[in-house]
Amino acid sequence: MSDTSKSESQWPQAAYFFLRLIGPPLRPVSADIGIVETQIARWHEKAGRPPRALILGVTPEYCKLAWPEGSVVRAIDRTQAMIDHVWPGPAEHVTQGDWLDLPVAGGSLDIVLCDGGLHLLPYPLGQGTLARRLAASLAPDGLCLFRLFAPSGSGPGETPENVLDALAAGAIPDLNVLKLRLGMALQASAEEGVKLDDVWQCLHRAHPDRAILARRLGWSEEHLGAIDAYRDTAARYHFVTEAQAIATFAAAGLALRARHQPDYPLGERCPTLVFGGDR
Repeated sequence: MSDTSKSESQWPQAAYFFLRLIGPPLRPVSADIGIVETQIARWHEKAGRPPRALILGVTPEYCKLAWPEGSVVRAIDRTQAMIDHVWPGPAEHVTQGDWLDLPVAGGSLDIVLCDGGLHLLPYPLGQGTLARRLAASLAPDGLCLFRLFAPSGSGPGETPENVLDALAAGAIPDLNVLKLRLGMALQASAEEGVKLDDVWQCLHRAHPDRAILARRLGWSEEHLGAIDAYRDTAARYHFVTEAQAIATFAAAGLALRARHQPDYPLGERCPTLVFGGDR
């Protein structure tokens, strides 16, 4: 961690990487924020009351949305380090806990937001359980907005070799895009998922000299070094297609209400899906 203050160097690795080194499409940009704010504004106009909202995770961009006056916005994240260093809202409005054990009463939520988090849960069991928990927690007119990291649902996907060739050709702009493309390419199925250490190992085998690769790509070594958050971890991501996500929520009684695709690079893999109760 070069060029960091003493306080930054003491931050837990995950929180440090999130704040300093992770960017779009792994974090939402103005196009994504605009989609969410429009949906919230439409809901507010129709409902005639400020929303009771829950953010799955501590996405700071969601906390800082243009929420209608009187909104109650809370968040839940399983990692205390992320809560301590990333959540920008009041401490009393965030809870450390499991998304599958939501500390909310039935029918008590109007808006649920999740940015790129569905793949953190196993598929289909974990993701299906979450959808059912949310369906039980939503008010009758409530909405769930999920920005996905979704592989293509049609035709053969990329191979790891395709991704590494694109990297060597300078066709991948940064590590954020590389991690998403390489992780999806290494995943054989959503059920199996992809082990994060396998992503690190794949890149390391192809480019064992980090400094040479960084110079060749024109990236800083610090930026490229963020891949080390994946090293030696058994954690898995379970990337689902849009069709799989829609089917999972439909089985829980939450139908697709809207779909929005941003126009930034890899935006076709980062759609925002809006779900609501069957009507």
